[in-house]
Amino acid sequence: MANEISISAVLVEMEDGSFKATCPDLGINAEGTNADEAFANLKDAVTRHIREKGAENIQLNPVKCMKFKVEL
Repeated sequence: MANEISISAVLVEMEDGSFKATCPDLGINAEGTNADEAFANLKDAVTRHIREKGAENIQLNPVKCMKFKVEL
């Protein structure tokens, strides 16, 4: 069985209908014409980044996911 790590991803639909995917753990972004494509592009970019750096050299940014309300 291969080693695995969990990585955070955020998908945002842009005004033009395309999607931006972000991995805050590594500071990597990707885009796509739909959510699936953006997520696949992000996974490819993260995998490539880890392979280029070497898994032992990967340092994940501390990420906290928070949701809040603002008054309108």
